[in-house]
Amino acid sequence: MKIQELMPMLKLHGRTIYDDKKEALFCNWTCSGFTVGVDGTYLKVKVAAIYDLMPEMPNFPPPTPDWPCIGAVVDDELINRTECQNEDAEWVTIWESTEPSRKEIRFIKISENSKGKLGVLEVETDGTFFKPEEKNLKKIEIVGDSITCGFGNEAPNNSMEFKTMEENGWTSYGALAARELGYEFSILSESGICVTRPKFPLFDQHAMDEIYAYVDECYDSRRGVEPTPWDFKANPQDIVVINLGTNDGNAIRFYQDFDTIEVNEKWFHDGYKKFVQTVRELNGPDTWILCSLGSMDYYLYYHIKEVVDELRAETGDEKIRAFEFVPINVMFEQYGAGGHPSQKTHNRMGKELVKYIQKFIGE
Repeated sequence: MKIQELMPMLKLHGRTIYDDKKEALFCNWTCSGFTVGVDGTYLKVKVAAIYDLMPEMPNFPPPTPDWPCIGAVVDDELINRTECQNEDAEWVTIWESTEPSRKEIRFIKISENSKGKLGVLEVETDGTFFKPEEKNLKKIEIVGDSITCGFGNEAPNNSMEFKTMEENGWTSYGALAARELGYEFSILSESGICVTRPKFPLFDQHAMDEIYAYVDECYDSRRGVEPTPWDFKANPQDIVVINLGTNDGNAIRFYQDFDTIEVNEKWFHDGYKKFVQTVRELNGPDTWILCSLGSMDYYLYYHIKEVVDELRAETGDEKIRAFEFVPINVMFEQYGAGGHPSQKTHNRMGKELVKYIQKFIGE
């Protein structure tokens, strides 16, 4: 069945976008996808993949294509992880059973948006589809960079080489915390992204304050169309967690002119403040906003804390808080790829976030 025909039977997760030209539902953000009910012995999806290519870096090997990875969640277990490498179309079996079963199956993109795009064209079963049970769950959105994507959390060592099959967004700290809390969650994250474009950028790359208001600016810019606004009123969030600032710090630290450090820090301070104000404006007054940093770098955390204090004092907004993750414990947790948090660190960060939310916000 074509995905558009099946849409009334789907529960969508995260910011997905339908491409009329390709007749495909693109699930590009980490853990975006859909849940569908199946009464049968298998579920197949026909998908079209688009690879991304990282910019070539000095003194590094030439980059190789990054293809998207998908999987299915059945009975709370992630199964059948697959790296998709066909730009035309391919059928992937994401669930099968020896006997007819009635299951709600969650299709997800496990890897991040900037490392490959993924369109779903058709869905097939030998039985029937049914609409998943409606659950009135609280909602949490996690906004971040490579840490939030789960960059290299399953890598066996601290290799600088990126592999999409070693990036597991389903077991990233935000996804783990959401599931422990019983929240529906969405993830808006991209490796290397800053809160706002640095005053003296190292690379020509968009920033989160330029794309947050849209469904998927990454894909829309790729296909050459104007970005589609995200419907915040139709998708209210109970909590928005912002874990950004690590890459903004890199842009300041790597800039060679020492005299501009204070200028760059103020630039970040002002940009971060505007971004939090935008998040508040778009989500409305009832959403909690947690401004966090960690677990890799804390250079700019004091600015984040100052921004939160300023906004609370200026507006009386008591639903903005600052939250600091505990740094990576290299001795016991080791590193994932490229000095990023390992799965052990993500497990611990998820617990930290749960504890903070339960203590200050309530379940």
